[in-house]
Formats: sequence, C-alpha cells, structure tokens
Amino acid sequence: MLDAVVPILSAEPFPPEVARLFWDVDAAGVDPARHRDYVMERVMARGDWAAMGWLRRTYTPDEMADFLRRKGERLAPRERAYWAVIAGIEMPIPRGGGRPPWAGA
Repeated sequence: MLDAVVPILSAEPFPPEVARLFWDVDAAGVDPARHRDYVMERVMARGDWAAMGWLRRTYTPDEMADFLRRKGERLAPRERAYWAVIAGIEMPIPRGGGRPPWAGA
C-alpha cells in the first residue's frame, strides 16, 4: 500500500538543489506555501532530479495539477507533459509541434 503524500511546507530553507534555482532572488524570502506557483514553475522548468524529487515531496499531485491547469502553458511542452503524468492529469497536445509561445515562429 502506498503511503499518502504529506506536504513538508515549513519555515526551513530550501535544500541546496532547490535554492540554486532561485539565483535571481533571495531564496530565503521565498515561501513554498505563499509563493507556490512561482516555486512550482521554477522547479518544473529548471530543476534537476533532486529538485524534482523535493517538489514531489512538498506538493500534492492535486496542487501540481491545479498549477498545470492554470499556468501550464508557461512550461515547455516536454516539461508540461512530464508533470501532467506525475500529477495524473491529461494535458492537450498543442498544434504545430507543441512549440512553447516564447520560442517564436
């Protein structure tokens, strides 16, 4: 039987593999609960395997699914597809090869 995912939101600083993703801000000022969308987007788009594991331990699949439904277009198609599988949801496949909007024509 699988154990339920228990979010580990706390006042503890990010582990080093996550903190390095917030190179442009003071990572100590980023609250995983209050800045949930910001944290998810940054880790989903740029995180390595260790950071991705931290994200999965920190947020529930429902929280990730909510983010993907609202703001998933901010991620590259490959990352969006991966996280949709992790969150257990179906994401539509964009027309035109799935190029992200920031990639241009």
